[in-house]
Amino acid sequence: MSFFDRLKKVFASPGGDRNYWVHVRCDRCGEVIASRVDLYNDLSMDFDANQYRVHKVLVGDGRYRCFQRIDITLVFDKNKRLVDRSIRGGEFLEPDQVEEARAAYEQAMIRAEEARKARLARLAANQEDAPRS
Repeated sequence: MSFFDRLKKVFASPGGDRNYWVHVRCDRCGEVIASRVDLYNDLSMDFDANQYRVHKVLVGDGRYRCFQRIDITLVFDKNKRLVDRSIRGGEFLEPDQVEEARAAYEQAMIRAEEARKARLARLAANQEDAPRS
């Protein structure tokens, strides 16, 4: 084994998936947000309970002016398997619900944008019809 092979072995991460993905839906606007938890770097050890914890604050992209904070806390056992989770400001989505929720959100935003444009057109038409003094 060469020097570089030994060096790679020392710095290589252990096998297995190091990421845990969380998908949430905002209570305020319905936006679906995905967040990654790095199981090797993001977790903090709770020595009293012999568990790992991570707390994250998620905010959507703000495209539709919703900056609602979504607080999530995940608790993992010593083998880094999820044992508990809590959320404030949103709801957790299961993997099979994500695409449907994203599609529903996009459709709702398209309808809202169309309604906004219609209101602006009516307002502009009313201003044109108003007598000028």
